[in-house]
Amino acid sequence: PTFFRTDPILAVRRGEISLQGITKVYRLYSKPIDRLKEAIIRKPYHQAFYSLREVHLAVSPGESVGIVGDNGAGKSTLLKIVSGTLFPSQGRVLIGGRVAALLELGAGFHPEFTGRRNIYLNASLLGLTEAEIRCCEDQIIDFAELGPFIDQPIKTYSSGMVVRLAFSIATSVNPDILVIDEALSVGDQYFQKKSIDRILQFQKEGKTILFCSHSLYTVNLLCARAVWMRNGSIHMDGAATVVTAAYENSIRERSRAGDQHRLSSQSEETQVPLRVRSVTVNGHREPFALHTGNDLEIIVEYEVTEPVAFAMGVGIQRNDGLVCHAVNLSRVSQKIYQGPCTTAVRVVYPKVPLLHGEFYAMGYLLDASGVQIYHQKESAPFRVEADGRQRTEVGLLEMEYRWEPLEPKDLQT
Repeated sequence: PTFFRTDPILAVRRGEISLQGITKVYRLYSKPIDRLKEAIIRKPYHQAFYSLREVHLAVSPGESVGIVGDNGAGKSTLLKIVSGTLFPSQGRVLIGGRVAALLELGAGFHPEFTGRRNIYLNASLLGLTEAEIRCCEDQIIDFAELGPFIDQPIKTYSSGMVVRLAFSIATSVNPDILVIDEALSVGDQYFQKKSIDRILQFQKEGKTILFCSHSLYTVNLLCARAVWMRNGSIHMDGAATVVTAAYENSIRERSRAGDQHRLSSQSEETQVPLRVRSVTVNGHREPFALHTGNDLEIIVEYEVTEPVAFAMGVGIQRNDGLVCHAVNLSRVSQKIYQGPCTTAVRVVYPKVPLLHGEFYAMGYLLDASGVQIYHQKESAPFRVEADGRQRTEVGLLEMEYRWEPLEPKDLQT
C-alpha cells in the first residue's frame, strides 16, 4: 500500500504525504479459542474495531503538521501507517522519500545489542547502507551524548537514554519526512531543548514533519498546521492555534459537563419565585464567535414573582467553570431590588481582553446580602478567536505590557 517517488505511475514529490481513504480494522475476540473456531468453521467470532475510518490527509513537502487528540483517537495508528510499520485495511498511502520515525519507546532496537550495534540495526531499517552508517556514526553518538554507555546493551539504558539514541539516529540519517509520536516527553529538559532546536533546523531545511504530542504549547511552537483526531477520524484540520484551542475547549467542556454540582443544572421549567429568564451576548441566542479586542454586550432578563428582596449579578465564565469576571450589580449601584417584578440589565465590556477559548455569559439572582445564589442561567457559548495577527501571548488574557533590553550597567549589583 506504500508507493515512493520512484513509482512512475503514482509519483509524489519528495517529502510529500498523501493518505487516501485510510481505514484500519482490528479483530477483537472475547476468547482466544474463538480465533481457531473462526478459522475452522468459517464463521465470524470477532468484533470489528475501527482504529481509523476513511482518513484523508495531504501534507505538502516542507510542512510541519501537529496531531492532537485523546488517547485511543487513532493518532499512533495513523503515524505507524505513515512510517510503514503498519498497513491499512483499506485505502492508499503515498509517501515521497525516506521516512524516519520515533514511535514506541525502544522500537527498532534489540535489547541485547549495544547502543553502537543498534545504530547499525536501526539505520539499516531506515534504508542506509553500512558505508552510509559509518559516515554518520560519530555524529549520532555525539548528539546522543551517551558517553561510555554507547557500548553497553540497550537493556541497561534508562528510557531517556533510549530516546536520546533513537532521536539521534532518526535525525542524523537525513530523512525527507520525520515522524515523532510523543517520544520527546520522556527525555529530560536539556535534551528536549536540544531536540526542538534540531527540529527547527529541519524545518529550515524544508523537511516534512508529523509531530504528535499532548503538549499543545509545543504543537503551536513547532507546527503551523494541526489535525485533531477523534474516534478514528479527522475531526478538524487547520491552523495550529485554532485547532489546539478548539481541542482544549472540548476537554474543558467535557470536564464541565461531568460536574453534577453546578447550579446551572436547574431546568428551564423549574418553578422558582426568582429566575433568570434569558442571557444574550452581542444580540446572539445561538453560539457565535468574536475576536480579541471586540466589545462584549451582555443583556440579562430577570423575573421575580414573590415579594422578596434580591440582588443581581452578571459575569463571564470559561467552559471549564473558571470565572473570568463577575460583579454584583446591586453593590455597584447600592440598590437592593424588591419583587415581584420583571427587569433587565445591560453590561458592556469594551475591548474584551480574552485571548482564546469558549466562554459563557452568566446571569445571577442573589439574596440581598449577595451571598446566596437563588438562580443562575448561562448564555449560549461564544468563542473568542485570534484576529489573524501573529500573536505571541498564551494564557487567558491579552494584557498591556512594556519591555526594553537592559545593559549590564543598568542592573543594580
